[in-house]
Amino acid sequence: MPGSSARREADESWRKGAFAELKQAIIARTGHHYYIDKDHLLRDRLQRRLAAVACPDAATYLALLADPRRGPAEWQELEAEITVGETFFFRHAEQFAALRDTILPALIQENRRSRRLRIWSAGCAVGAEPYSLAILLERMLGPGLPDWTIEILGSDLNARALAMAREGVFTEWAMRGMAAADRKRDFTALPDRRHWRIADRHRRRVRFVQHNLLSLLEPGGAAGWAEFDLILCRNVLIYFSSEKIAPMLSALACGLSPAGWLMVGHSDAIAALPRDLRTVELSGTTAFRLPTASHSIQPWLPRPPADGLAPISEPKDQLDLDLPRLELMAQWQPWPDAAAPDPAAPEQAAPEPGAPEPGAPEPAVPSLAAIRAFADSGQLRAAAMAAEAAIAANPLDARMHFYDGVIAQAAGDRLRAEAALRRAVYLCGHMVMAHYHLGLALIDGGEREAGRRRLALVLRLCADLPDGSLLAEGDGLTARDLEARVHMQLRPGPR
Repeated sequence: MPGSSARREADESWRKGAFAELKQAIIARTGHHYYIDKDHLLRDRLQRRLAAVACPDAATYLALLADPRRGPAEWQELEAEITVGETFFFRHAEQFAALRDTILPALIQENRRSRRLRIWSAGCAVGAEPYSLAILLERMLGPGLPDWTIEILGSDLNARALAMAREGVFTEWAMRGMAAADRKRDFTALPDRRHWRIADRHRRRVRFVQHNLLSLLEPGGAAGWAEFDLILCRNVLIYFSSEKIAPMLSALACGLSPAGWLMVGHSDAIAALPRDLRTVELSGTTAFRLPTASHSIQPWLPRPPADGLAPISEPKDQLDLDLPRLELMAQWQPWPDAAAPDPAAPEQAAPEPGAPEPGAPEPAVPSLAAIRAFADSGQLRAAAMAAEAAIAANPLDARMHFYDGVIAQAAGDRLRAEAALRRAVYLCGHMVMAHYHLGLALIDGGEREAGRRRLALVLRLCADLPDGSLLAEGDGLTARDLEARVHMQLRPGPR
């Protein structure tokens, strides 16, 4: 194929240049060992920077990075290019449930005299994780919050992401699955109706700093990073080489207070736990503590009120390896607007999945991963267009209609969301997450009783599933997890 030949020639030209040296310099500086066997991915990202600074080849770009005057600024741009990561509020519901039900209550009990909490969100990207913690603590402490000194620190290598975190502006996609009442309580809608700003009371509790985690491994590098009651370093270790993971865990352990907790991501591979830490098994997840920390966890009686936190539902194909998923965005060009299937239209013979129009060249069909890539990066219009194109190619795929509905929910288009989710449940009556999101859409649209009936159906569907079974398009959510979430929605009380 001509395209394959051109790609091979481009690969050869990079290999003949200083690409290998440049790659090693990047890995040494950032710790992103993830790129060691992904030359195509790294090269594509490098090409964008080379074009931006008018460098003809890798050798010239290496010289630019080494320039004492221009190099530091370019390193920041390059680090931002290669550390793009998707994040959203209350990501990984089971871990936030463990924080709410076990870890934070234990810390509140432990620190009840000092009334002080120090939390570090390492690798915080654009800030959804530390802001989620601020929201959660407000729910838990309630009227007693002003009596506490809460310090939440968010750090990241990516200076561009940190600037966005300080701004505190997010798309509705970053808040997907949150009830409308929760969004209104913790965010302010901006005039464009597509973005929301985190409430100032939450912003004041979070501070952001640029920090390279690799510096913790240097002599004296951990100074100033100590006495944290909770450290979250989720979905960061996956980028490090296996030989750096244990030393990094030890360095993070040194940053804990005597009763502190450490939580990492589900996919952060830990082959051997260092002696500095011990494992604490919690419902749905694992956390770590110092060996000297108390094994007993004192119960903390106050629970979130009926109108408290509604955790986020996470789509099934949400991968912790954000970079390869986002890279799928480049696999096809945006499609023109396509009409969504009309349920009222006369019945026609179903086309073969992916069949082109007669005489037309067969286009590439956006995949679920490509649709999610656009949505995860905040490009909701492109995501909606991709979903429409995928539906046009395969109108009987309930998953495509489901994502079309969830994206419309995030964009604030309730009527379109409801129509798309109804198509999804019509095509696949046992698609639990589609019923759940449809119930939320109905409630948010004022049809509370219809929404409650739909959520009651969700409970019946979940009851038929085995314990521990993962829900399709639920990104790790189990039937029991969703049951608990629905019971919160159905609980009497103001929303």
